[in-house]
Amino acid sequence: MDPRNRLDAEAAALCHHLAGTAFPWDITRALELALLKTFCLPSISALLSRTGEFEQRPRKRYDDTGLMVAELLRHGPDSPDGLAVIQRLNRIHGHYAIANADFLYVLSGFVAEPIRWLEHYGWRPLTAGEQQALFRFWRHVGERMGITGLPASLEQLLALNNRVEASLFAAAACNRRVADATLAMLLADWPSGLRPPLAVLLRGGLGLALRARSRLVNGWQRLHPPRRSRFYSERPTPSYGRHFQLEQLGPPPLLEGLNQARWSGQQRRIGLTGGIASGKSTVGRLLEARGLPVLDADLYAREALAPGSPGAQAVRERYGERLGGEGPEAIDRATLGRIVFADQAERRWLEQLVHPLVRQRFEAELKRWAAAPVVVLMVPLLFEAGLEGLCSEVWLVDCAAEHQLRRLMARDGLPETEARDRIAAQWPLERKRALADLVLDNRGPAEALHEQLTAALAGGAGDRPAQPS
Repeated sequence: MDPRNRLDAEAAALCHHLAGTAFPWDITRALELALLKTFCLPSISALLSRTGEFEQRPRKRYDDTGLMVAELLRHGPDSPDGLAVIQRLNRIHGHYAIANADFLYVLSGFVAEPIRWLEHYGWRPLTAGEQQALFRFWRHVGERMGITGLPASLEQLLALNNRVEASLFAAAACNRRVADATLAMLLADWPSGLRPPLAVLLRGGLGLALRARSRLVNGWQRLHPPRRSRFYSERPTPSYGRHFQLEQLGPPPLLEGLNQARWSGQQRRIGLTGGIASGKSTVGRLLEARGLPVLDADLYAREALAPGSPGAQAVRERYGERLGGEGPEAIDRATLGRIVFADQAERRWLEQLVHPLVRQRFEAELKRWAAAPVVVLMVPLLFEAGLEGLCSEVWLVDCAAEHQLRRLMARDGLPETEARDRIAAQWPLERKRALADLVLDNRGPAEALHEQLTAALAGGAGDRPAQPS
C-alpha cells in the first residue's frame, strides 16, 4: 500500500486511545447520538424505514453498526481488519441509493458529536490536538469509502454538520418510525411497566444525570487513569455474545452475497468493471488483442432479451406496446432504457430478470474456457450484480466524471439529464475504487493505458493465446 495513502500514525494511535482507553463509554454514547440524529434527515430515515432493518431487527442493526465502528477505531482503517470493515460497509451501502451528501453528514457526526459530548459530559474535553486527530481519522475513512467533497479542515467539517442540522432537519413520519423502534430496543430489557416513565426520564433528566456522572468520573479518572482498552467490540453484545465474525454483520437478506468468496482456483479470472462509458470496452479490446478470452456481460444481457427469448417475453408482458421495436417480439432497447432508468423499481425488476441469466451464461462460458490460463469477465455491474465470486481479482477502469458524462452523451446520443440519470443508476466510481484490487486510470493517452495493462498482467499468463475447450 502506498504510504502516502495511509492515515498518519499519530492520528491512528490517538483515536485508538480515546475510543478504547480514555473515553470508551462516552465515545460509544456520542457515536450512538450521532447515528440517532441522522434519523432527523428524512432522506436517511426514509431509506432506513424502507429497508425494514430498524423495525424488524433493531438490536442487530445497532450491534452491527457499533461493532464495525469499534473495529475501525481499534485496528485502524489501513490495517487488514480495518480494510475488511470498510470493504463490507461499501458493499452493504452499495445496495442502497444513498446520496453523497448523506454520507458526508453521517461522517461529520462521527467527529462533531464526540467533541460536543465530551465537552459537556466527559470527565474532560478533548484537546485541540485530539480533535484534529479525530478529524483526520474519519476523513481518511471517508476517502477509503469513496465519499467525495470531504471538507479539508476540522472547521469546515463542523460547519457542514451545523449547516445540515440547521437547514435540513425536518419532522417526518419515517423519522418517528425509526426513532421509536430504536428507543423500544434500548428499553427492551426493562419491565414493560417501567418503559413509559423511563422514556420520559431519557427525554427530561438525562442531561442532569450525565453531568453528575462527569463530575464523579473526573475525580476518579485523575486518581486512577485507565490502562486497559474497552472497545465496544471487545465486550459481549446481545446479538452475538462474547464473539462475533465480520461475516455475521449486515442485513440478513444480503449476507449470502456479502459473504460470497472469490474464485480461488488455478485459473486467473479478471473481473473488468467500471462506470458506464468509463472505457471498459476499450480495455476489453486491448486484452483481446493480447490473446485473452473476454466474456462480455453486455452481450449476454442482450442475448437474454433477444426476440423469442423467455426474457423478452417477460419484458413484453410487463410493458406491452410501450416498447416498440421491429416485429411483435422485438424490443426497442432505447425505449426500455428510458423506462427503467426513470424508475428505480422498474430497474430493479429488470435486473432481477436479467442478472441470473447473465450469470448462467458466464458459468457456461467459464466451463468452455476452463483450460485457459487467464479469462477476463467484462461486467459493468459486477458489484451491483454480486458477481465478484466468479473472479479472482477485480480491475476497475476509472475516468474523470466530466469525461464519463461527455462520452455517454456522445456514444448514446443522450441529453445531459438522461445521461446523468444513467450514471447515477450505478454505484459511483468512488465507491467502486474502494472495492477494486486494481484501478486502471483512463484519463490519459492510449499509451499510458497500454503500460498499465502490461504492468497489471505481469507475472501472469496474460500474453499467451488461449483456446476454448
